[in-house]
Amino acid sequence: MRVSDWIVSGFFAYLVVLARMLPLSARHRTRVLLIGMVSVGVVVVLSQLRLQLSMRVTRDWIPAVLLLQGYWTCGLFFRSPMLALEERLLRMDQWLLSRAALESLIRRGPRLLLELLELAYLCAYPFVPIAYGLVTLAGTAGEVDTDRFWTCVLLASFGCYGVLPWIQTRPPRSLEPFPPLDQRHLLFRRVNNRVLSYMSVEVNTVPSGHTATTLAAALAAGSFVPTLLPWLIAFALTVAVATVVGRYHYSLDTLLGLGVGVASWTFTNALV
Repeated sequence: MRVSDWIVSGFFAYLVVLARMLPLSARHRTRVLLIGMVSVGVVVVLSQLRLQLSMRVTRDWIPAVLLLQGYWTCGLFFRSPMLALEERLLRMDQWLLSRAALESLIRRGPRLLLELLELAYLCAYPFVPIAYGLVTLAGTAGEVDTDRFWTCVLLASFGCYGVLPWIQTRPPRSLEPFPPLDQRHLLFRRVNNRVLSYMSVEVNTVPSGHTATTLAAALAAGSFVPTLLPWLIAFALTVAVATVVGRYHYSLDTLLGLGVGVASWTFTNALV
């Protein structure tokens, strides 16, 4: 098994154990147990069989699906928001936004700049498969290369999602009566709201999974395509700014997410 296979297996086994320990509804507990066992079974079976080309490609790309599945599964653990923590995070944001002049940017900044930030946030969803595509185009994309990429990305994403059962907050945009950015009536803001209504569990992740995963994917792909590394990192940092400006995450979530992304890349270099 690859290191990334062990990460998937360990993460979903962790969720299965939590489902037995934490107070979940019977429906949610059953879903977590079923999803966890199926996910572990899939990676174990694919790692043990001698696969034809089509199935080898499936094995190489399936972590992208399991990443999303891990996010949705963690959302099943949400019970009620931690109101005191939400209030502290909002106060911290109000102080930081005023000091960094971000509140002025949100209310009166160039419309084009705000649209680009919202577009960057939207593009964070396909960024991981695009980044892995760059890895495959960079060379033969052998098993070690694939394992290094997915190990880095999965450590970052699962490291954020796995905290959700313990730290439960709502995103700031759902707590503010009428977020300033919504008052600008941006096209990509409306698109993001529509996408989130279908794809998101509408729960905040601390650290920010968006930020951590995007930065980890940028660092991993950039190691195979060094000429693109500055651009990939610039995109990841733009996404980080967009999470705060768009009120998708608290500033602390985003800062922690950047730390998780860097830490995941560091651990990957030691593991793979």
